[in-house]
Amino acid sequence: MAKGALEGVKVIEFGHFLLVPTATAILADWGADVIKIENFKAGGDPVRFPQAIEGQAPPADIKPSMWFHYFNRNKRGIGLNVMTDRGREVLYKLVEKADVFATNFDPRAIEKARVDYETLRRINPGLVYCQCSGYGTAGPDRNKPGFDYAAWWARSGMMDRISAPNEALRPQRPGLGDNLSSPGIAGAIAAALFCREKTGVAQKVEINLYHMAVWGLMFDIGTALHQGVNLKQTDRKTVTNALWNCYQCKDGKWVMLVMPQTDRYWPSFCKAIGKPEWEKDERFDSHTKRMEQNMTLIATLDEIIGAKDAAEWETIAQEYDLVLGRIQTPLEVASDPQAWENDFFTELEYAPGVRFKTVNSPVKFSETPASVRTLAPELGQHTEEVLLELGYSWDDLGALKSEGAIM
Repeated sequence: MAKGALEGVKVIEFGHFLLVPTATAILADWGADVIKIENFKAGGDPVRFPQAIEGQAPPADIKPSMWFHYFNRNKRGIGLNVMTDRGREVLYKLVEKADVFATNFDPRAIEKARVDYETLRRINPGLVYCQCSGYGTAGPDRNKPGFDYAAWWARSGMMDRISAPNEALRPQRPGLGDNLSSPGIAGAIAAALFCREKTGVAQKVEINLYHMAVWGLMFDIGTALHQGVNLKQTDRKTVTNALWNCYQCKDGKWVMLVMPQTDRYWPSFCKAIGKPEWEKDERFDSHTKRMEQNMTLIATLDEIIGAKDAAEWETIAQEYDLVLGRIQTPLEVASDPQAWENDFFTELEYAPGVRFKTVNSPVKFSETPASVRTLAPELGQHTEEVLLELGYSWDDLGALKSEGAIM
């Protein structure tokens, strides 16, 4: 197998839940040697066992959840109690030989564990230190816990903006903010490594969920900054551009039209829906008029599009070079030939005769391919292996275990 782009880069992950573990999984896909530190006294990363998140102790025979494998593949794992002097000594030895240290524990936990930036840079001046948080490392909320539901979805305005007017707010998809932020974290770490390679200077990288969501909501936040108003919210019955809207088909499936430049698409669109006379219809013959007649147009398109199945509309859209996307369920995505043809997914052996499917790295390198090589480690699976690489003897390992520093 060809080497990954980050082959030879050693990453220490001092993280939990999703934000940093997902980012370091990307680095591991790209070839980095990621060593995941888990507090074995607490049962490890809570995502190992969703029952533990809900306050239930996991039975001994339950394997780590599929979610844990998704976000921790390709890593090595060690069980380490960094709240002991000897455990912290092990961590510092890891840092001496590392290129990157990444954490998403809150600042108080970082200080308590003595793994803050200033401490670790004294141990290794060449270390790229990545600190991820909910709301940033300054300001009154710097110590506030920040899962993506609170920091990314709620605080940023994201949850407000994706809801239709007068619609009751509802919880959104778990981990979406973490997952969408993680490529930015991985890219920032890679940029800092590139800078170190060119200049010899390492640095601290900071990313928070709140800011990442604000960046993603740039249209709305930019309007608020410059015009002092919120962009108008609409539902599908009142959206101003009828050609930028979703419609239900005869078979119950939905399609999304995405044609913001309506003048460009209008002649072909009229032919595609069997209404060539609309091209010159004085009600609809300009973008401005179509916006003025939006509700009439939407109601008519509901009838027209509702008369054919989604697959028929996909064929018609392709014939007339129109932008139309079928709205799929996750189950449909999992069997989509387009996704499989482009290597969206891969399989690993989970147990004899049992295959584990997961999502591939979305980034493709022509010469240094990303890859999913192993499942997530068992709790403490590589503790001995990693410590022996650091120069510890078997007698040392026995002493560390007896002291409760390692598992």
